[in-house]
Amino acid sequence: MNFNVKMDDKKIKVDIEKTNLKDILIYCKPKERLVLIKKFGLNGEREIPLQRIGKEYNLTRERIRQIETQALMRFRRLIVGNETYMEVLNEAKKILDSHGGFLREDVLISKMVNKNIFKFSRQEIKLILVSDFDVTYLKRNKYLDKSFYLEPLYEDMLTKMVLVISAYFEKRTKSQDLYEFIGYMKDSFAKDYKDVHYLKNDLFYVNFFESIREISVFDGKIGLPTFVDVNPKTIKLKILYTMRRINKPIHFQELPSKIMEWFPAKNIKVNTVHNELVKNNTIFVNLGLGIYGLKERGYEGGMVKEILVRIFERNGRPMNVKELCREMLKEKMVSPNTVMLNLQKFKEEFRRVEKGVYELIKTKKKK
Repeated sequence: MNFNVKMDDKKIKVDIEKTNLKDILIYCKPKERLVLIKKFGLNGEREIPLQRIGKEYNLTRERIRQIETQALMRFRRLIVGNETYMEVLNEAKKILDSHGGFLREDVLISKMVNKNIFKFSRQEIKLILVSDFDVTYLKRNKYLDKSFYLEPLYEDMLTKMVLVISAYFEKRTKSQDLYEFIGYMKDSFAKDYKDVHYLKNDLFYVNFFESIREISVFDGKIGLPTFVDVNPKTIKLKILYTMRRINKPIHFQELPSKIMEWFPAKNIKVNTVHNELVKNNTIFVNLGLGIYGLKERGYEGGMVKEILVRIFERNGRPMNVKELCREMLKEKMVSPNTVMLNLQKFKEEFRRVEKGVYELIKTKKKK
């Protein structure tokens, strides 16, 4: 590619009312067109970082950045006034405004594509948005994911907010209810930045928090990624979260589909879940017949004999078989016959005091 090709820089007068985006790029200089196509993935391939483009053509990243800036300015000039492109920009502003003035890049573009009212691809929509003056593109902030926002929001303020949020949770050392924290942020910032009306909008904070790299939001809570309740990465933590939400014992074969209701990004195998349940038996209690409960919910598990001992000790009196079976089912799924067999088998532990009624011998000795 010859980057010394010259082109008349005078304003190009061309009717682009019915011209598509790639045709418009023809009116850019060859080097500008190449950078835009590669940088935004307009040829159907992945976006290529400026540094890689520069390396490919033996140019510095800064020089490629300058070419990109020139290309965006030319592209902007070419589409100004074109009704089709203005509709894209106006729709983006409308979506941003209704979401608190701030959205992550992928979220905004997905919302626009899902409306199915534009002929443009995701990459083309991004180029149109990045070229606009009214929509600000946040792309090189080390604290935040690539995002779009509207004035009067501005990057220095957003960065300051990130630093305050990180310091707050490092000191707190635990997560917080999302809307409680939004209230805290409103008190901290809305009064100091009265001209930034979006700071009074809950949706701004919800969308802003989602873009912060070192903050996790999950299940109505917010905190640092190191807080497991807002960032359950391992299968063990996902099982634990799911069983807490279900709040009752569940068969291990049912768990994968339940887990994927809250964590749909990756398929989870039954064997993987079962292995975790068995391995972490101090957390997950086998209640019999493949059913598991949480130890923190009071399930203790164990052999039928051990559970019977606990039941007698808890009640402190002789109990009939029907009562024992009812209490047993709260801890382990076994049949009445199994309960009866254990009562009869372990004569050193249990004694029949009358028909259908048993007592714990150890309790008797303590008296």
